[in-house]
Amino acid sequence: MRKAIFLDRDGTLNPDPGYISDPADFELFPGVPQALARLKKAGYLLILITNQSGISRGMISPQQLELVHQKLQNLLAAESVTLDAIYFCPHHPEYPLHGITECECRKPQPGMILQAKKDFDIDLAASYVIGDRRKDIQIGINAGVRPICIRPQPAPGYENVPTFVSLSEAVDWLLAAAADKV
Repeated sequence: MRKAIFLDRDGTLNPDPGYISDPADFELFPGVPQALARLKKAGYLLILITNQSGISRGMISPQQLELVHQKLQNLLAAESVTLDAIYFCPHHPEYPLHGITECECRKPQPGMILQAKKDFDIDLAASYVIGDRRKDIQIGINAGVRPICIRPQPAPGYENVPTFVSLSEAVDWLLAAAADKV
């Protein structure tokens, strides 16, 4: 089995100005490619899991989302890093009201992580999820993956979750913690 880092996108890898539909509006936080390169070198799969309800809201098309994700991949490739997979949920948060009777992929539901586990033979107990919101923490808990939070202060109700102000700081801690287990 393999180990993975499940990554939220908006607010974790890049600024979150709202629904990004134009690749020209997409940029990474400083240090993100280098932090991800360190995780890759340590043997982790890098898997993006992102809610993209802008699709169901009619604010972004699947093709526009693909172009934004291609820019993400290009920015990472410039630093010799690639994401192993990208999973996204296009559903509206109130999906029962929009013609969908059930959604297991919208965070904090564990569907995206469970699909990646199946696709890549991932050991969830050896993996982490990194995000900036309560739903990112909760998806980790729901899927049996250790959560790490990127935000200035711990999320209310999740004070025991490791919290850092940047992805770089989170990766420093994660790699040190992994080294201590060896």
